Amino acid sequence: MKIKLRKSALWAAAMLFVLAGAGQAKVGLSSQFINVVLENLKPGRSYNLRELKGIPYTVKNRGDSPVEVVLEVIQPTAKEMTPPYEAIPDPSWIQLNPSRATLGVGEPAFSDLTIKVPEDPKYIGRHFHGVVWAHTLNTGFMAAGVKSNVRFSIGKGPDTLAEEEKQKQMVELNYELWPSALYVTGAKPGPYDVKKLEKKSLKLTNRDDKPLMLKVSPAAWVGSAPEGYETPQDVSWAKFVPDTVTVGEESLKDIKLMLDIPKDLKGKKLAFLVQLSLPIGTVVNMSNRVFVTVE
Repeated sequence: MKIKLRKSALWAAAMLFVLAGAGQAKVGLSSQFINVVLENLKPGRSYNLRELKGIPYTVKNRGDSPVEVVLEVIQPTAKEMTPPYEAIPDPSWIQLNPSRATLGVGEPAFSDLTIKVPEDPKYIGRHFHGVVWAHTLNTGFMAAGVKSNVRFSIGKGPDTLAEEEKQKQMVELNYELWPSALYVTGAKPGPYDVKKLEKKSLKLTNRDDKPLMLKVSPAAWVGSAPEGYETPQDVSWAKFVPDTVTVGEESLKDIKLMLDIPKDLKGKKLAFLVQLSLPIGTVVNMSNRVFVTVE
């Protein structure tokens, strides 16, 4: 079983300052245990983070007087949640031991955090979010607290699933974009329809028996410039129509190149790349090239 853990490297703190006579009182807590993500948990099993990763839950007194601190597990608010995670159904799934401590000035407390999901197949494939709320007791309106997020998946986590889906889509691609190099030989500054004026375009062929959808966009040249050409970083004056192409099974789609070349590029020879990407944003190809001669 693989367990993946991410932990914030920054301390989060909750501080409250009040004036007390001529001096100033300070009450505050901080924790380095802010954002933890685990995956591949199984129903009916217990997972102790100190035993698995050597990481206890830690809270520290940042105030200037001793405080009593209690650790509670609560459900996240709607604003704190990120899909596909759902609020932990029962806070008792996460246990902290000890869950209460008296801390001197600058003193930390350490607690074992254990996650146990009930034995029930309905939880498999789901993702849960619980919150550890450390807060002071008996400090009145000077109370302070700090929250830590604990997210865990029963099975693979959202990031792993997204990466697998991305790889699956890339493996299944079976297409050809032609020509590998498109030469525009008579462009002029201003709007220029390459298909209409030079009878040239890109053609995307889908060889698969399922529909294909790809985004097509211009991209700045990568690597050494081709001999005799300039490679501007800003290629916003070029666009493909349509810029999102859907090609039916075993069919072909024509893609027009539309230019709106700035006047300061007159007399230049320009080169850029054609970028193909999945709708989710993953770039799958940048090997096709466009060469533009501006009269």
